[in-house]
Parts: sequence; C-alpha cells; structure tokens
Amino acid sequence: MFKALVITPNEKTAEFGSILAIARSEARKREQSKENPPIRALQFVPEVGVYVAIYEALAKTSQNQERKV
Repeated sequence: MFKALVITPNEKTAEFGSILAIARSEARKREQSKENPPIRALQFVPEVGVYVAIYEALAKTSQNQERKV
C-alpha cells in the first residue's frame, strides 16, 4: 500500500537530499518502524509550493499474533 507525505520547504531544506531525509524520517515515524520505508517518488508541486513524497507502507503484524506462534 502506498502512502503520501507533504513536506513544506524552508531555508534549511534547500537541497533535494534534505527533503529526501525528512521524507524517510517522517515515513519511519508514521509507520512506527526502525527501518526506513522505501520512498517511491518525491516531487515538487509548484502550484502549492510543497514536496509530495510517496512511500510504500510496510506490512504490520500485530504483536498478539507473534506471541501466539
């Protein structure tokens, strides 16, 4: 499943690498994962002045299922 993040650039995020690092970090936080989810697309939308990052959500397994096995 794909999910999206919207990143508003500022003076600290002038480089594309900084935007990508923010996208990875925020996707990891949102998915509550120790690994960076793969960022599939990162595009600037000039009409609204933001970056949109599309990432692939990792499959979640519930802790209850893991304990039963």
